[in-house]
Amino acid sequence: MTISTEMRSADTPFYTTPLGVWSIAAAWGLAHLLLRALSTPVLGTDDMFENVLVQTLDPGYMLRQPPLYEWLLWSAQRIFGPTVQAALAVKYGLISFAALFLFLIARKAIADPRLAALCAFSYSLYYQFGWNLHEGVTHTVVLTAACAASAFFFVKALETGRLGFYVLFGLTAGAGLLGKHSYPLFALALILAALSDGQWRPRFRFAGLLLVPLAASLVYSPYAWWIASEGLTLLSSVSQTMGVTAQTSHIARVGEGLGKLGFGLIGFSVPLLPLLLLLFWPRYLGRKNPVEPAVNDVARLCGRTVLFMIALTALLILVTGATHVKERHMHPLLLLLPVFLFADLERFGFHRQWRWLGGSVAVVVAVAFLARVPGLVAPDKFWCGGKCRHMKPYADLKAPLGELGAANATLIADDGYTGGNLRVLFPDARIVTKAIAARTAPRDKCFFVWEDGESEPDEIAEIRFPKAAFWQTSDPVAVRYLSGSWPHLWKPEGWRTTWWGVAELDPSSPICR
Repeated sequence: MTISTEMRSADTPFYTTPLGVWSIAAAWGLAHLLLRALSTPVLGTDDMFENVLVQTLDPGYMLRQPPLYEWLLWSAQRIFGPTVQAALAVKYGLISFAALFLFLIARKAIADPRLAALCAFSYSLYYQFGWNLHEGVTHTVVLTAACAASAFFFVKALETGRLGFYVLFGLTAGAGLLGKHSYPLFALALILAALSDGQWRPRFRFAGLLLVPLAASLVYSPYAWWIASEGLTLLSSVSQTMGVTAQTSHIARVGEGLGKLGFGLIGFSVPLLPLLLLLFWPRYLGRKNPVEPAVNDVARLCGRTVLFMIALTALLILVTGATHVKERHMHPLLLLLPVFLFADLERFGFHRQWRWLGGSVAVVVAVAFLARVPGLVAPDKFWCGGKCRHMKPYADLKAPLGELGAANATLIADDGYTGGNLRVLFPDARIVTKAIAARTAPRDKCFFVWEDGESEPDEIAEIRFPKAAFWQTSDPVAVRYLSGSWPHLWKPEGWRTTWWGVAELDPSSPICR
């Protein structure tokens, strides 16, 4: 008797149900949310930039990224305010949503519900899921959730032929388009994978396919209107972001881009793929015979989608010479790979190896959680590197800046980290950074706030200020320096200090208007 037969013969436990998988993923996210939010209110990478951006609700914000993440964050801030809790609620809410749909896809590809649940939980063995997303990642979680949901509704549309599922596929595809500009590659890979398969190709309904772009366009229309009204400069913006405007030759850029693609695929797969190779080596060395001859149709579709995604990405690099290809861009390329791999391994009837894999997932999840604790209680170079931005003592600025009238002033920040965290301290202030112009009305007071470093200022303030400003400006009305003391579990207060400069400006000056 194989492990699959043994598992199917038992009662289906709660954790193998859709509600159970979502609950566990949501509890995992809540644990990380509480760990982070209760330890420090500071916004880290990416979140700080978004906090400045969503001071208003707009149909679009930038040409480089679509606005669905900003819309969700703006909505969450109606509940939590412009805080780290809002950013984390959006992030982990989307991840739990993605986990649910990945499990629903896995249930169609994998006969054993326990293995399907383990497949969903094993995504934490992807480094970018299990570790990197906790301090970074914004639009990518929208893309991940949209890819998972659209893949499920695409399969349901082909399986049932119902037009309603084609509409749902179109709506989630629209959400994917609003998540990241790379989403169309995933949708195209899904369709090509189905068209290339003789079992799936006859199941397409022409009427349903017509509904997909209509539904997607309905979702995408606010941003499309914004792009048209702002000017059709999307292509040049994306070209600069993707590194296709470099002065080097096209062949050199293609080589660099393909090399980065290869390294990105390998890096993204760690430690999931090495662990599967280690535990299930008899299957990969041909030392074990399968119980079933082949994977089912859904599993095969998932595998082909992965291959088409990689091929389409490589083709795009060949055509454009894009070099901005990183490991953190691999989510849509390898999203369905675990589903195919688990479905394939199920055919070989392993028993102990599945238990070892489940134990490995539990250990990695626990270690990833506990490994974050030292950097939150002891933010020094040994535990969290040199910058430790998530623990920077911005809170010490609140009282002195508040006394100056910053709560309802225009606050111009020299960088996104300062700007995003100033908005945490002063939700009603008008925040401006070099990269983000304010969309709200000017205020009666105006201050420029810049991070000066960790050494106490020893120069004349009026001389230092023009070096920090990023615009052509006249002398400030007044300048002063404020300091913040870093927290630490056992080191004395003042063991590390960050200094900020604050310059009061004439509120009628152009930068303040």
